Amino acid sequence: MGVILSFTKVTSERLDRLVAASPQAQEDLWRLERAKGDPDGYLDKAWDGLRYLLEAAGTGVNLCDDGLPLDADEEYYAWPADLVGRTAERLRATPFAALAVHYDPAAMDEANIYPRIWVRDGDAGLGYLQFHYATLAAFFADAAKSGSAAVMHFG
Repeated sequence: MGVILSFTKVTSERLDRLVAASPQAQEDLWRLERAKGDPDGYLDKAWDGLRYLLEAAGTGVNLCDDGLPLDADEEYYAWPADLVGRTAERLRATPFAALAVHYDPAAMDEANIYPRIWVRDGDAGLGYLQFHYATLAAFFADAAKSGSAAVMHFG
């Protein structure tokens, strides 16, 4: 087990209700589920490696510091529709190859980029990040297309 990061698409109205109920929204947050047919926003433990690459590439996408905390434990964050849209645009403009040039397993392990598998896994680690980048980009493209907001879960 370890720390994962995931996104769930929600309407702006639902996000507004969650923000208004914060931090008492814990039970509603636990019940959030992806609607049938929506892309999966699950990044597993790839979140920190992706954060590192996105930052190194200067994309302006910040997976961990964007959004508004929704609960006292700061495990859930509100991503309003405008932030979802900007993120989708930046991801669409950034092919994975632009991130891959910044993949440096030794530097990532030295910087303590979670989950510290980069030297051990080498090219497989890059493949892991590529798979989850595709998940991330698909999630945000879909959410932005429908003008949706999102809830990020980090824990």
